[in-house]
Amino acid sequence: MQSKLKILVTGANGQLGSEMRRLGAVSPNEYIFTDVAELDITNAQAVMAFVKEQGVNVIINCAAYTNVDRAEDDEPTAELINATAVGHLARAAVSNDATLIHISTDYVFGSEGNTPRSEDMPLNPLGVYGRTKLHGEQAIAESGCKALIIRTAWLYSEFGGNFLKTMLRLTSEKEFINVVFDQVGTPTYAGDLALAIFSIVEGGL
Repeated sequence: MQSKLKILVTGANGQLGSEMRRLGAVSPNEYIFTDVAELDITNAQAVMAFVKEQGVNVIINCAAYTNVDRAEDDEPTAELINATAVGHLARAAVSNDATLIHISTDYVFGSEGNTPRSEDMPLNPLGVYGRTKLHGEQAIAESGCKALIIRTAWLYSEFGGNFLKTMLRLTSEKEFINVVFDQVGTPTYAGDLALAIFSIVEGGL
């Protein structure tokens, strides 16, 4: 009889991590939810030790520096969280023969064109955020770990802050609002994305 999987979810207090908590509660497998207070993923030794001691089989990395505008003024921190820390998780996955599921972004493609993206389209990262997220993807590839990278966009949910909640608040407060009109995106409900990840994990990867 196959033993239970141990699944580590990082960034568990964010939108996607919070949705994963809901699903993990009904799984026969064991989900371990951490945020920076429980596990600092920017600390390579801490990550390696945690994954080994807990016997982690799957890592779902929901942690990220997602403030696109602030990243332009704080590239070192964005690089640390979006790239360096991802490398730590990837190497820990290799060490424990675990699978890493990493959440990335459509910003790795750049801003040209408003057509749907495919996985093999050319990469031309948009700004610091896109560049650091691409560096994270590259760190995974260089590690050689078993991995699945999911590029998503415009997450929204009832948890945390997001574009949808901002628009709902502004429309309830003001008669007129000014919003950019030169961006095209595909809003993604965090609950749907969490369910897709959960189905992959529970299906045995």
